[in-house]
Amino acid sequence: MALSFKNKQECLIGSATFAVVAVGYVIYKKWKNTSDSSTPSYLLSEGIAKYVHQENVKPPLPPIVQSLLANAHLCYLSTSDVELRSSHLSLMRFTYLSQDEVIILSTSRNTKKFDLLKKQRGVALLVHDFGSNSPASGTYSITLNGDCSIIEDTEDLVRYRKAHLDHNPDYPQFIVGDDIAILCVTVQSARICDINDNVKKWDVNQT
Repeated sequence: MALSFKNKQECLIGSATFAVVAVGYVIYKKWKNTSDSSTPSYLLSEGIAKYVHQENVKPPLPPIVQSLLANAHLCYLSTSDVELRSSHLSLMRFTYLSQDEVIILSTSRNTKKFDLLKKQRGVALLVHDFGSNSPASGTYSITLNGDCSIIEDTEDLVRYRKAHLDHNPDYPQFIVGDDIAILCVTVQSARICDINDNVKKWDVNQT
């Protein structure tokens, strides 16, 4: 007997849900198998384990988070396409400037993300240390929300571009050039997740 359109939809949704759950479980098992079942000592001493009894983390960001941002190079940048009612995701090289508490990125002006950033300020960034060579790698995933500005001021443009290139010296093709825009993200909030699935919130307005 032929399935109705509604039944076909339900079957597709059910199959897709099962696939997502199955893939997620496989990834989770591989992730758990790469870590010790007990909490690593460095997490207990300097990680967000000490914030277990706090729902929110007050500014400034915990030192371990600042360290991750300072040593990482890649993040995922999420922007919104309002006209298409969709999202746009980009893999980006970034630089964290602790003295300014900003994140620097760069992009060609001839890209969809640049067109979207001219129309919006709010963005989301995902940063993690999984797969890095650090002794404390594979411990944190951080989602950052903030306001993104396209830098036009000459003094800031030169300073930020230099800092970004110093942090990513092997990728000048993505940083240097008249057609390369420098972006500055001021972080407003963050969600910090460690390897034990402890999630903490941070907000710049917390006192």
